[in-house]
Amino acid sequence: MFISTWQIGLEIQHQTLRAVAIQRQRQGWQLRRWWLLPLPENTLLEGVVRSPECLVKVLAQWRRELPLRHQLRVAFPTQRTLQRPVPAPDNRLQESARESYLAASAARQLQMSPAQLNWDYTVMPQAPAQLRVIAARHSEVQELLACLAKQRLFPATLTPGASVLPIFGSLCSPSKPRFLVHRECDHWLWATSSEEPEWGWVDARQAQTFADVCRQLAVEPQEVAFSSAAAEPLPQGALPLDAWRALVRLQPPLPQRGGSFTVAIGLAIGRVSR
Repeated sequence: MFISTWQIGLEIQHQTLRAVAIQRQRQGWQLRRWWLLPLPENTLLEGVVRSPECLVKVLAQWRRELPLRHQLRVAFPTQRTLQRPVPAPDNRLQESARESYLAASAARQLQMSPAQLNWDYTVMPQAPAQLRVIAARHSEVQELLACLAKQRLFPATLTPGASVLPIFGSLCSPSKPRFLVHRECDHWLWATSSEEPEWGWVDARQAQTFADVCRQLAVEPQEVAFSSAAAEPLPQGALPLDAWRALVRLQPPLPQRGGSFTVAIGLAIGRVSR
Protein backbone atom coordinates (compact mmCIF):
# COMPACT_ATOMS: atom_id res chain seq x y z
CA MET A 1 0.00 0.00 0.00
CA PHE A 2 1.33 3.48 -0.89
CA ILE A 3 2.03 5.73 2.07
CA SER A 4 2.41 9.39 1.19
CA THR A 5 5.02 11.60 2.80
CA TRP A 6 4.17 14.06 5.53
CA GLN A 7 4.76 17.63 4.35
CA ILE A 8 5.82 19.77 7.28
CA GLY A 9 5.99 23.54 7.56
CA LEU A 10 8.21 24.89 10.34
CA GLU A 11 8.33 28.47 11.57
CA ILE A 12 10.67 29.52 14.37
CA GLN A 13 9.67 32.70 16.15
CA HIS A 14 11.45 34.41 19.03
CA GLN A 15 9.21 32.75 21.64
CA THR A 16 7.86 29.61 19.98
CA LEU A 17 8.52 26.87 17.48
CA ARG A 18 5.44 26.22 15.33
CA ALA A 19 5.00 23.36 12.93
CA VAL A 20 2.20 21.74 10.94
CA ALA A 21 2.29 18.34 9.24
CA ILE A 22 -0.17 17.58 6.44
CA GLN A 23 -0.66 14.69 4.07
CA ARG A 24 -2.13 14.58 0.58
CA GLN A 25 -5.34 12.55 0.34
CA ARG A 26 -7.77 12.05 -2.52
CA GLN A 27 -10.06 14.76 -1.18
CA GLY A 28 -7.26 17.23 -0.47
CA TRP A 29 -4.87 18.10 2.35
CA GLN A 30 -5.36 16.30 5.67
CA LEU A 31 -3.94 17.55 8.95
CA ARG A 32 -1.68 15.02 10.63
CA ARG A 33 -0.10 16.91 13.54
CA TRP A 34 0.63 20.36 14.82
CA TRP A 35 3.23 21.47 17.36
CA LEU A 36 3.62 24.61 19.46
CA LEU A 37 6.80 24.44 21.55
CA PRO A 38 8.14 27.27 23.72
CA LEU A 39 11.63 28.59 23.15
CA PRO A 40 13.80 30.00 25.94
CA GLU A 41 13.91 33.78 26.06
CA ASN A 42 16.37 35.40 23.63
CA THR A 43 16.88 32.21 21.59
CA LEU A 44 16.06 34.42 18.61
CA LEU A 45 16.29 38.20 18.58
CA GLU A 46 14.86 40.13 15.62
CA GLY A 47 14.97 36.95 13.54
CA VAL A 48 18.61 36.10 14.28
CA VAL A 49 19.61 32.94 16.17
CA ARG A 50 21.35 34.17 19.32
CA SER A 51 21.39 30.95 21.32
CA PRO A 52 21.98 27.97 19.00
CA GLU A 53 22.22 25.57 21.95
CA CYS A 54 18.70 26.42 23.13
CA LEU A 55 17.27 26.07 19.64
CA VAL A 56 18.97 22.72 19.04
CA LYS A 57 17.63 21.41 22.36
CA VAL A 58 14.03 22.25 21.41
CA LEU A 59 14.52 20.85 17.90
CA ALA A 60 15.75 17.60 19.45
CA GLN A 61 12.51 17.29 21.42
CA TRP A 62 10.48 17.91 18.27
CA ARG A 63 12.58 15.66 16.00
CA ARG A 64 11.72 12.57 18.04
CA GLU A 65 8.06 12.96 17.05
CA LEU A 66 8.59 13.04 13.28
CA PRO A 67 8.08 10.04 11.01
CA LEU A 68 10.87 8.68 8.86
CA ARG A 69 9.12 9.86 5.68
CA HIS A 70 8.69 13.61 5.68
CA GLN A 71 9.52 16.69 3.66
CA LEU A 72 10.44 19.77 5.65
CA ARG A 73 9.95 23.37 4.56
CA VAL A 74 11.26 26.06 6.87
CA ALA A 75 10.47 29.76 7.15
CA PHE A 76 13.34 32.22 7.05
CA PRO A 77 12.58 35.45 8.95
CA THR A 78 11.21 37.98 6.49
CA GLN A 79 12.78 40.84 8.45
CA ARG A 80 16.21 39.31 7.73
CA THR A 81 15.49 39.12 3.99
CA LEU A 82 16.44 41.82 1.52
CA GLN A 83 14.80 42.53 -1.83
CA ARG A 84 16.27 44.69 -4.56
CA PRO A 85 15.45 45.24 -8.26
CA VAL A 86 18.49 44.91 -10.49
CA PRO A 87 18.80 45.39 -14.26
CA ALA A 88 18.31 42.12 -16.11
CA PRO A 89 21.54 40.77 -17.66
CA ASP A 90 21.97 40.17 -21.36
CA ASN A 91 20.16 36.96 -22.34
CA ARG A 92 23.14 36.01 -24.48
CA LEU A 93 25.26 35.46 -21.38
CA GLN A 94 25.80 31.94 -20.12
CA GLU A 95 23.99 31.01 -16.90
CA SER A 96 27.15 31.18 -14.80
CA ALA A 97 27.92 34.66 -16.11
CA ARG A 98 24.34 35.78 -15.48
CA GLU A 99 24.51 34.56 -11.91
CA SER A 100 27.84 36.28 -11.31
CA TYR A 101 26.42 39.51 -12.68
CA LEU A 102 23.30 39.32 -10.49
CA ALA A 103 25.31 38.44 -7.37
CA ALA A 104 27.65 41.37 -7.96
CA SER A 105 24.77 43.77 -8.67
CA ALA A 106 22.89 42.76 -5.51
CA ALA A 107 26.02 42.91 -3.37
CA ARG A 108 26.86 46.36 -4.71
CA GLN A 109 23.38 47.69 -3.87
CA LEU A 110 23.51 46.14 -0.40
CA GLN A 111 27.10 47.29 0.16
CA MET A 112 28.23 43.75 0.87
CA SER A 113 30.47 41.24 -0.87
CA PRO A 114 28.83 38.42 -2.90
CA ALA A 115 30.35 35.87 -0.49
CA GLN A 116 28.32 37.40 2.35
CA LEU A 117 24.99 36.68 0.63
CA ASN A 118 22.66 33.79 -0.07
CA TRP A 119 20.42 34.90 -2.88
CA ASP A 120 17.87 33.99 -5.50
CA TYR A 121 15.97 35.97 -8.10
CA THR A 122 12.63 36.12 -9.82
CA VAL A 123 11.38 37.87 -12.94
CA MET A 124 9.31 41.04 -12.77
CA PRO A 125 6.72 40.87 -15.60
CA GLN A 126 5.59 44.42 -14.88
CA ALA A 127 9.20 45.54 -15.46
CA PRO A 128 10.80 43.16 -18.00
CA ALA A 129 14.12 45.03 -17.92
CA GLN A 130 14.55 44.18 -14.24
CA LEU A 131 14.82 41.16 -11.97
CA ARG A 132 13.98 41.01 -8.27
CA VAL A 133 16.89 39.69 -6.22
CA ILE A 134 16.02 38.18 -2.83
CA ALA A 135 18.99 37.92 -0.48
CA ALA A 136 19.92 37.08 3.10
CA ARG A 137 23.19 37.12 4.99
CA HIS A 138 25.08 33.89 4.38
CA SER A 139 26.12 33.68 8.04
CA GLU A 140 22.51 33.85 9.27
CA VAL A 141 21.30 31.24 6.79
CA GLN A 142 24.14 28.89 7.71
CA GLU A 143 23.53 29.31 11.45
CA LEU A 144 19.91 28.26 11.07
CA LEU A 145 20.76 25.35 8.75
CA ALA A 146 23.49 24.17 11.14
CA CYS A 147 21.03 24.05 14.05
CA LEU A 148 18.60 22.00 11.96
CA ALA A 149 21.32 19.67 10.68
CA LYS A 150 22.42 18.81 14.22
CA GLN A 151 19.05 17.09 14.61
CA ARG A 152 19.09 15.51 11.13
CA LEU A 153 16.63 18.06 9.80
CA PHE A 154 17.35 19.00 6.19
CA PRO A 155 14.78 21.39 4.70
CA ALA A 156 13.71 21.10 1.08
CA THR A 157 13.19 24.87 1.05
CA LEU A 158 14.12 27.86 3.18
CA THR A 159 11.54 30.50 2.36
CA PRO A 160 10.77 34.04 3.61
CA GLY A 161 7.63 33.71 5.71
CA ALA A 162 5.65 36.51 4.08
CA SER A 163 6.04 34.96 0.63
CA VAL A 164 3.63 32.10 1.46
CA LEU A 165 0.68 34.39 2.25
CA PRO A 166 -0.61 34.82 -1.35
CA ILE A 167 -1.73 31.18 -1.58
CA PHE A 168 -4.51 31.97 0.90
CA GLY A 169 -6.10 34.74 -1.15
CA SER A 170 -8.67 32.46 -2.76
CA LEU A 171 -9.85 31.22 0.66
CA CYS A 172 -11.06 34.66 1.68
CA SER A 173 -14.64 35.61 0.96
CA PRO A 174 -16.79 37.18 -0.30
CA SER A 175 -14.09 38.56 -2.62
CA LYS A 176 -10.39 38.08 -3.09
CA PRO A 177 -8.52 40.69 -1.03
CA ARG A 178 -5.85 42.97 -2.44
CA PHE A 179 -3.57 42.36 0.54
CA LEU A 180 -3.04 39.66 3.13
CA VAL A 181 -1.64 40.70 6.50
CA HIS A 182 -0.43 38.51 9.36
CA ARG A 183 0.41 39.94 12.77
CA GLU A 184 3.15 38.83 15.15
CA CYS A 185 3.96 40.49 18.46
CA ASP A 186 6.82 42.60 17.07
CA HIS A 187 6.14 42.82 13.34
CA TRP A 188 3.58 42.44 10.56
CA LEU A 189 3.90 40.30 7.44
CA TRP A 190 2.10 41.38 4.28
CA ALA A 191 1.65 40.24 0.70
CA THR A 192 -0.44 41.16 -2.30
CA SER A 193 -2.76 38.63 -3.92
CA SER A 194 -1.99 39.75 -7.46
CA GLU A 195 -0.84 37.42 -10.22
CA GLU A 196 2.76 38.44 -9.51
CA PRO A 197 2.57 39.04 -5.75
CA GLU A 198 4.82 41.29 -3.74
CA TRP A 199 5.52 40.76 -0.07
CA GLY A 200 7.34 42.25 2.88
CA TRP A 201 7.17 43.17 6.55
CA VAL A 202 6.54 46.16 8.79
CA ASP A 203 8.16 46.73 12.18
CA ALA A 204 5.54 47.00 14.94
CA ARG A 205 7.39 50.05 16.27
CA GLN A 206 6.53 51.81 13.01
CA ALA A 207 2.94 50.54 12.82
CA GLN A 208 1.34 49.76 16.15
CA THR A 209 -2.19 49.11 14.89
CA PHE A 210 -3.91 47.49 11.91
CA ALA A 211 -4.98 50.95 10.77
CA ASP A 212 -1.33 52.05 10.78
CA VAL A 213 -0.39 49.10 8.55
CA CYS A 214 -3.22 49.92 6.14
CA ARG A 215 -1.95 53.49 5.87
CA GLN A 216 1.58 52.29 5.17
CA LEU A 217 0.35 49.92 2.46
CA ALA A 218 -2.06 52.55 1.06
CA VAL A 219 -5.01 50.15 1.24
CA GLU A 220 -8.48 50.23 2.77
CA PRO A 221 -9.27 47.79 5.63
CA GLN A 222 -12.00 46.07 3.60
CA GLU A 223 -9.37 45.16 0.97
CA VAL A 224 -7.26 43.25 3.50
CA ALA A 225 -7.51 39.69 4.82
CA PHE A 226 -6.10 39.49 8.34
CA SER A 227 -4.71 36.81 10.64
CA SER A 228 -2.90 37.14 13.94
CA ALA A 229 -0.75 35.02 16.21
CA ALA A 230 -2.35 36.82 19.15
CA ALA A 231 -5.81 36.34 20.59
CA GLU A 232 -7.52 39.45 19.25
CA PRO A 233 -10.74 40.29 17.41
CA LEU A 234 -10.82 40.80 13.67
CA PRO A 235 -10.15 44.48 12.91
CA GLN A 236 -13.22 46.40 11.80
CA GLY A 237 -13.76 46.09 8.05
CA ALA A 238 -11.09 43.43 7.46
CA LEU A 239 -11.69 40.00 5.96
CA PRO A 240 -10.72 36.92 7.98
CA LEU A 241 -7.63 35.00 6.86
CA ASP A 242 -8.14 31.44 8.12
CA ALA A 243 -5.30 29.26 6.82
CA TRP A 244 -6.91 26.13 8.29
CA ARG A 245 -9.58 26.32 5.57
CA ALA A 246 -6.94 25.10 3.12
CA LEU A 247 -7.16 21.67 4.79
CA VAL A 248 -10.16 19.48 4.00
CA ARG A 249 -9.81 17.20 7.03
CA LEU A 250 -8.84 18.33 10.53
CA GLN A 251 -8.09 16.22 13.56
CA PRO A 252 -8.97 17.77 16.92
CA PRO A 253 -7.87 19.06 19.27
CA LEU A 254 -6.89 22.16 17.31
CA PRO A 255 -4.81 25.02 18.72
CA GLN A 256 -6.58 27.80 20.58
CA ARG A 257 -4.77 30.44 18.55
CA GLY A 258 -5.08 29.07 15.05
CA GLY A 259 -3.61 32.22 13.53
CA SER A 260 -0.21 31.31 14.98
CA PHE A 261 0.09 28.64 12.28
CA THR A 262 -0.71 30.73 9.19
CA VAL A 263 2.85 30.71 7.88
CA ALA A 264 3.51 27.07 8.88
CA ILE A 265 0.42 25.89 6.97
CA GLY A 266 1.45 27.88 3.90
CA LEU A 267 4.90 26.32 4.00
CA ALA A 268 3.49 22.81 4.38
CA ILE A 269 1.21 23.25 1.36
CA GLY A 270 4.24 24.44 -0.50
CA ARG A 271 2.80 26.50 -3.34
CA VAL A 272 5.09 29.38 -2.57
CA SER A 273 5.15 32.68 -4.47
CA ARG A 274 8.60 34.16 -4.31
